[in-house]
Amino acid sequence: MSSNDTTIAYLSTVQEYLQKYFSLLIITITSIGNICNFIVFLYVPPLNKHPNALFVIASSIGSFLFINIALWSTVINMFIKFNLSNQSLFWCKIYTWLYYSSGCFSFTCHCLAALGQCLLVSQKDQWQKFLTRFKAQLIIMISAIIWLLIFIPLPIYNKLVQSSSGTFSCRSSLQIISFYINYWIIIGYYLLPILLILILFILTLYNLRQLLQRRRNIEGVITRMMLIQMFIILLSGIPAAICAIYSVVTSNITKTRLRLSYEATIYLIFTLLTFLTNGISFWIYLSTSQSFRKHLREFILKLKLFKNRIESISTINT
Repeated sequence: MSSNDTTIAYLSTVQEYLQKYFSLLIITITSIGNICNFIVFLYVPPLNKHPNALFVIASSIGSFLFINIALWSTVINMFIKFNLSNQSLFWCKIYTWLYYSSGCFSFTCHCLAALGQCLLVSQKDQWQKFLTRFKAQLIIMISAIIWLLIFIPLPIYNKLVQSSSGTFSCRSSLQIISFYINYWIIIGYYLLPILLILILFILTLYNLRQLLQRRRNIEGVITRMMLIQMFIILLSGIPAAICAIYSVVTSNITKTRLRLSYEATIYLIFTLLTFLTNGISFWIYLSTSQSFRKHLREFILKLKLFKNRIESISTINT
């Protein structure tokens, strides 16, 4: 066996381990985080009163659907070699539609949360009061509908195609649909979120400095939390966007098997990192904000289960 074949085999093993075990780790971490984010920003005061709370809740729902739909299918296929989208026509049509729509929707909500936070720390009062809960609900609904409509060709044109060996695979019946979907994935999942978050990161950082010079309040705390989240999304999103654009630009170039293996491994790593950063906002808030931990602890202690246990312990001690 040549050195190239050995390297290709090693890279294939790396890809397999990443798709099996790193994907499972991502599913576990992000699912817990998204569920906690949903509960915290829905029930915990004063976080549930914050204008951006609805955007955080919406991004958590989108992220939960996106990561679990995408990665569970990959993990199951890697472990037991079963791909439901190649067996069920219904799942063939629904799978990629929900996968791409929820992914772009979750990143859109991250951008909307960043935009809302940028407005809230603005120096102008009219911008601070511009975003209301009703407007946030309306924007979230419109965003979800837009992404579902953009990817509606998938359930229309996807079908099970039988190969010469007798197996079925889920494919689009029109080649142009694949180009259309790739175009929107690059825009909605990579370019648009990264560009918007980069611009809003700079503007929010500037506005935060002006805010802290005038006063210190909960707004400053939440803004710092979201700045860290934006920075982490940029860290994984920019390399992944470059890889996606490179893949499309060089798709017609003849490449060696070794080069294809290296490119596939690098692209897989950056793609999985975008999954991870998409769903770890709760863990970012928890690790970077003492105020967030304080509100969360107070909420947990007020729960009936914990309250009864604390009262029992107090009684025993007395």
